[in-house]
This record gives sequence, C-alpha cells and structure tokens, in this order.
Amino acid sequence: MNMKKIIALLLALVMLCGVLSACGGEETPADDAAAATPGYKVKVVDAFGNPVTSGVIVRFMQGGQQVSMQVVNEEGIAAKELESGEYTVELQFTDDDAAYYYDQTDLTMKSSDEMLEITLYNAISGEGQMLMGYSPATDGNKDHTAYHVGVGGTYVELEPGERNYFLFAPTEAGMYAFSAENTDAVIGYYGAPHFVQQMTMIEPVDGVITESIKASMIGNNGTGTTVMVLGLDAAESTSAILKIERIGDPEWTVEDEPWQVYQATHTMAPYTLPAGTTFGEFDLKASTDTYNLVLDDSGFYHLDSTDGPLVLVRLGEKSGGSRYLDSFETILEHSGVTKYFYDENGEFVKKESYSECLLEYIKCVDEESGVYPLTEDLKYIIQMRGDHYGWFDPQSPGYIFLDENQNQVMGLNHEITWLFMCCYING
Repeated sequence: MNMKKIIALLLALVMLCGVLSACGGEETPADDAAAATPGYKVKVVDAFGNPVTSGVIVRFMQGGQQVSMQVVNEEGIAAKELESGEYTVELQFTDDDAAYYYDQTDLTMKSSDEMLEITLYNAISGEGQMLMGYSPATDGNKDHTAYHVGVGGTYVELEPGERNYFLFAPTEAGMYAFSAENTDAVIGYYGAPHFVQQMTMIEPVDGVITESIKASMIGNNGTGTTVMVLGLDAAESTSAILKIERIGDPEWTVEDEPWQVYQATHTMAPYTLPAGTTFGEFDLKASTDTYNLVLDDSGFYHLDSTDGPLVLVRLGEKSGGSRYLDSFETILEHSGVTKYFYDENGEFVKKESYSECLLEYIKCVDEESGVYPLTEDLKYIIQMRGDHYGWFDPQSPGYIFLDENQNQVMGLNHEITWLFMCCYING
C-alpha cells in the first residue's frame, strides 16, 4: 500500500471517531439546558370534550406562588417550559363576571411526560326564580327555587331526596339533548314556570331526554321565549353536571309552515254604543231557529230583520268577556288566534291567523263596553278559533262550557253555542 492510501485511510478513521463521539459522547451545556426545561402542557376542554380556545389562563404554582402562566391556544392547550419539578395548576379567567367550575383536586404535575386535562363547566350564577302560583311543584306548602342554566355543562348542587328545578330558555331553534352526569339523579321535563307538571312530559332514554324546540318557541329581543322547567330527582347525590346540547335541527311540523293572514272583508270604523244601552243574552239552550241573524247594508248582524236588535261581540277587556271565556283581547295577550286546516284524509292544508284582523277590530270597539257589532269576519273567526281549539266539542279537552265545578253544562244546542261571545241590544 502506498503512502497516499495510508494517509487517506487514517483521515477516514479520524472522521468516523468524530461522528461516533458526537452521537454517544458526553452531554454538552446545551443538552443540560434542554433536559432542565421540559414543556409542561395543560389542556382545557368543555363538558363535551371540545377544547376551550379562549378566555382561560393556566397558572403554574409552587408553594402557593405563581411560577408562570399561559393563555390557552386554539387547541385549548397552555404549554410552558419550566424547570423540572412539581407544579400545581390553577385556572384564571379573562372575564371576571363569568361563572365557571372545575374540579380542583389532583391538579399536580410531577413531570411533562403526560398532558394534564381539565374539564371546565359553567356554574350557577344569579338569583333563583320561585315556582309559585299555579305550580303544583309547591309540594304542599313548600315553594321551590329554580335556577337558570344554558347550553353546555353546568355544575349544579342538589338537595338529596328532593326534586331540584332548573330553567332553560333556548336562544336557537334545534333538537336538544338533556342529561345529568356524576349523579344518581333522574332528569325530567316538567313544563313551564307558570304551570309546572307533577309528572315528566318526556321520559328519559338511557338517562337522556330530547326535545325539538321550534323557532316559534323563541321570542324576539329576549321576550316571549318558552322557558323549559327541568328537574333532577336526587336520591343521594349532592351535585351533578347538567348537560344541555344542541344535537341537530328541530323536527319539521306544521308549525314550520307559513301563516296565511286572514284579511278582513268589513270596512271598520270606531263604534260608539248608544247611551243607556242594556244587553240581552243569548240562550244557548234554545232551538236552532230561535235566533235568525240578518245582515244589513253596513255588514252588521241583527236579530230577525235589518231593523231588529243589533248583535254585538265582546272583543275588549272592558266587556268582561262571556260567562265561559274572557274577551278576545285577553286571549290575544296570551296567544294567537288561529286555525289549522286538514283535508278529509287528515293531510295538512293550511294554517290561518286571525290575530292581525282582531287587533284592527279591537281598535274600533266601544271604549266604555269593549263591544263591536257582529260582522261576517267576527262570526267566522269565532267559529274557526272554536273549531281549532275544541271549544264546542264536548269530547275535547278544550271544551269551554263548564260550570263553576268544572262539570259540563247540560242541554246546550251546539249549533248555536258560537254565540257565547255575543250579546244584543235590548229594545
């Protein structure tokens, strides 16, 4: 072997030794620094396991003192390079007014080998609302306080052996799932605050109840929204996570169909009742041909002839309503006046709204008595509204002809019971 080859071989051996030394030799100062500053990671998620991406600061504590802090990123993670050691984690929130809850036990990190995950829940805030009045939830003389909860997971405290009530006011239409975790409590849906049911209106399936909330159940500007009463029957648990999740769009029903607004055929004008007028009442047990209604040229109904007694409808609250039902003005304050139409096969045809027409009529009623002459519009509306809600059907739960003991009034002629909201001018 010549000298040149020997020198080349020696150089190759020297280079190989250098590579091996770099791979397995002694640690450098930079290596020491990297080993001393591992990355501690904390992930914050909501009740459904989704990352909480804003509003949360993770504090790394030692001996009760904050060592470092980090805001969670878009993945819900706060990562920090810290000296090796043991750290206790606490959460802080950028919104000081927000109410949150998380389990603060076992939040100690001894190394950066594993990521610490913290589940963040809403907490009850604000004053409770009493369930009183018509509510059978009073359980004798005890009134119940219900607290408002929203979408997400909310930490709630429970009174064992009692039904614990919570109120949910949806802000978006959809199909919602309601459940309770970390508890032996059974969830139920008990109606609305003005009338809390004694039995749940939806039976849970595998601990979950679902309800379709229509857009019509949600009012504008925070008004008119349906408030759901949820109850947790707790046996021994003193707390739970009440979970409310929007899981899809609401089910389609005829409620989704557009309204056809009934247009008045009568030209309205303010009506003034003659001074000293007294009213005659219709006998709803009379024969069908007892009252012959006749339209005059102005579109008003009279008895027997166009010169006969003028027939009136009780529209305004001042009229005091009829013996069986409040005035249309009172009805409109609590609901719409409508009817759904179906064909002979039970297929939906249309739905009609009479509220707008009635409001125009109510503007024209006699200021003192709240009555207005009976027109074809008003006759039609009384009959349609009554047909839709079962006012005139003794087999319907909406039947209105009941006495003071809530027994059906006997002997009524149901061909003329629609006149119950009407009267006529005596003389």
